[in-house]
Amino acid sequence: MLKKTFKVLSLILIVFITNQLSGQTFLNGSFEINTSSPCNYNMPNATFTSLMANSTGYGVQSQLDIMNNTCPYGTPQNGLWMVSLATNGGTTDAFTTMLSAPLVAGNTYIMSFYDRGDPNYPPGVPIQIGISTVAGAGGTIVYTGPVPLNGPWSFRSFSFVAPNNGQHVSISTTGAPLWTFVDNFCLGAGCVPLPIELTNFTNNCKGNSVELNWTTATEKDNDYFTVEKSKDAYNFFEIGRVKGAGNSNSLLKYEFTDANLQTEVSYYRIKQTDFDKSFTYSQILSSEKCKPVYDVQFDIFPNPSNDQLKINSNVFSAKIIIVNALGKIIYESNTEYYGTSLDVSQFENGLYFVQMINDGTIQTKKFIKN
Repeated sequence: MLKKTFKVLSLILIVFITNQLSGQTFLNGSFEINTSSPCNYNMPNATFTSLMANSTGYGVQSQLDIMNNTCPYGTPQNGLWMVSLATNGGTTDAFTTMLSAPLVAGNTYIMSFYDRGDPNYPPGVPIQIGISTVAGAGGTIVYTGPVPLNGPWSFRSFSFVAPNNGQHVSISTTGAPLWTFVDNFCLGAGCVPLPIELTNFTNNCKGNSVELNWTTATEKDNDYFTVEKSKDAYNFFEIGRVKGAGNSNSLLKYEFTDANLQTEVSYYRIKQTDFDKSFTYSQILSSEKCKPVYDVQFDIFPNPSNDQLKINSNVFSAKIIIVNALGKIIYESNTEYYGTSLDVSQFENGLYFVQMINDGTIQTKKFIKN
C-alpha cells in the first residue's frame, strides 16, 4: 500500500448523541453500507461520496480512505469497515455523515467516542466535530478533542448545545501531518453507556487561585478525576486528583483549587478514569488572567498634618474613606497611581481614620489634623 510520506496516526472514533434525539439514528454510522473495495486509499471527495452511503467528502486534502479489517492499519473498533482522514501542511480531509432527523437548535446533547494513536508513531491530531445544516460542510464546530494516546483506545465524551438544526455531523482533523481513522457512529438506544454524566464544569478566579467546579448526575465505575492544565489548550499536564463516587444516581458536586497565581490565560479539562483504567475527557475551559490580590498597605504623611496629606500605597487603585472620631465620613473617593494627595486644610482639628479598600480587603490608619 502506498501512503503519503508523512506520519500515520490511527484513531478509532465512535460517536453517539443521546440527549433529546427521540427516534434519531445515524443512517450509516458504522460505514458498513458502502460499495468500496477493501483498502481503498487516497480517494477524491467525489469518489468517496459515491461509494459511502449517506456521507459526503468535502475536505481540501481530498484523499479519504475506506478500509476494512484486512488492511494493515489496525482493525475497526466495531464492525468490518472504517474511514481514514489525512492532515497535511494545514489541509485536511473531512466528511459529513447524516442523521435520520435534524437536531433541535438550543438543546443540549452528549457526544462520546473512543480514540487511539498508532503505537508506531507519536500521538497526534485531535478530532474536530461540527454540526451542519447541509451535507459536505463543516458547519459550526462544537468539539475539538485532545491529542490521542498511542496504543489503547480512550473513551471520551462531551456535551454541547446544538448551534443549529443540523442533520449532518462533520468530522475533520486539526494539527500536524498525520492520519486518523474513524468508525462506528452511534445514536440513542443501544449505545455504550457513559461512565459519568457531567452536567456542569466551570472555573472562577478566587484571589490568587482558580477554583474549578463540576457536577455529575450519574456515575458508573468512576474511580477518580484528574485535573489537567495547559498554557496552549493542546499540551496538558496533571495538577491534581479528586476521588470519584464509584456508582451513583444522585447529583454530586466536586471542586478543585489551582493555587498557582495566574499570570496568563490557562486552560483546564477533567480526565475521568474508571476502575478498569479506561477514561474520558471533559470539554476544555479557558481561564482569563486572574488579577493578583495583595494585602493593602499604605503610608500617610506628614502626620500630624495641617494642609496636604499624602497617601502612598502598594496597590494601583483603591477606595479612600476618611472618618472622624465620631465615625462620620468626611471624605470618600477612588484613587489611582498608587496613592494621592489630599487637601485637609478645611478639616477641623482632631483625630481621623483613613481607610483604604481594595478587592474586599481594608486597612486603617490614624492621622491628626492640627
